Amino acid sequence: MGVLVAKPVDLSAVRGEAASSFVVRLAAANGILPAGVLDDLGVRGHHALDPRTSEVLLSSQGIGLLSVLAGRDEAHLRRTLPTAAAGPVSSRARPARVGPWPAGWTVLAECSGCTARRSDGLPPVWLAVRASWQVCVRHGQWLQGSDRAQHISLAGLEEVVEAHRRRMRLEQRVGPYARALLADALQVAGFWWRCRQMGSDTVWARRERALGLVRRPQALPLVVYPEAVTVAEAMAVHERQRCWGRDFDNGAPGWVSRRWITWVGERLGMTEQMEHGGYRALRSWTMQHRVAAPVAARLTQTAPPPGYRSGQMQPLEPHRPLPETLEDSSCLPWRLDGPVTSLP
Repeated sequence: MGVLVAKPVDLSAVRGEAASSFVVRLAAANGILPAGVLDDLGVRGHHALDPRTSEVLLSSQGIGLLSVLAGRDEAHLRRTLPTAAAGPVSSRARPARVGPWPAGWTVLAECSGCTARRSDGLPPVWLAVRASWQVCVRHGQWLQGSDRAQHISLAGLEEVVEAHRRRMRLEQRVGPYARALLADALQVAGFWWRCRQMGSDTVWARRERALGLVRRPQALPLVVYPEAVTVAEAMAVHERQRCWGRDFDNGAPGWVSRRWITWVGERLGMTEQMEHGGYRALRSWTMQHRVAAPVAARLTQTAPPPGYRSGQMQPLEPHRPLPETLEDSSCLPWRLDGPVTSLP
């Protein structure tokens, strides 16, 4: 392979874009086939490239080569291409290869509003995400599937868009562990929805009517999303205390903290519903997130350092190791797409 030079027309990747999508668009911007870009990356024999079925898997060298071709620095690609940010593929012989999508990734069609905003005439952007859905906060759309017809407008449901902003802030503060906490929170909210508890007859019923998806399980993450993010934020507070061997709000060592559960009900504005059965799903979660240190050791432990409530957290049990996808990250014994189990 000779020395590469940038293509005549440079191109920035869209945040969240699949690497295969970026290669297709870079080729189109320069009036060539994707095979021309792939050839420069050391990939031979691929004359067609469909981001819906295939991804361009890059080694560290491949990321460097693609950055040269696109006229962008490597940091830009690692920041915007999720599969590159997840860790370059190991390859002793090739900078890149084209293969089926790795397990744990979902390809979503970009929001139509984002496509119209660019108006560059290039092929559509395809997003690579670690869940089966995504929210476009700019245009208020719930993205799911590889067909824009499957996207749902969030007009009139601004709280869902704001919840996604809060989720992104939570992930910035907590780090990858926030994904596990959100997964747990979604399962808790899903349990409430299936058992017709908490907001099932109030805020969730209103959202279902607005969406025209009354009691439809496939709309469950969307319907309960704002409350799930609130629960995830509360779980992060609980876990920051636990990582220092402390129960929430300095509660009695060795006991499941009803004080924390009551606090979650207050944050949701559903105190009465929490007391009348909603607490059971959260109690199941707290039983799996108990402080493991002996009581004697905890009573003699020094106070946490200043600022311990900020900064990213390392995953705690039972979330070690931390799964890659949102759907697989929960420690709870039920799932949104299946029946709930009985609780103590």
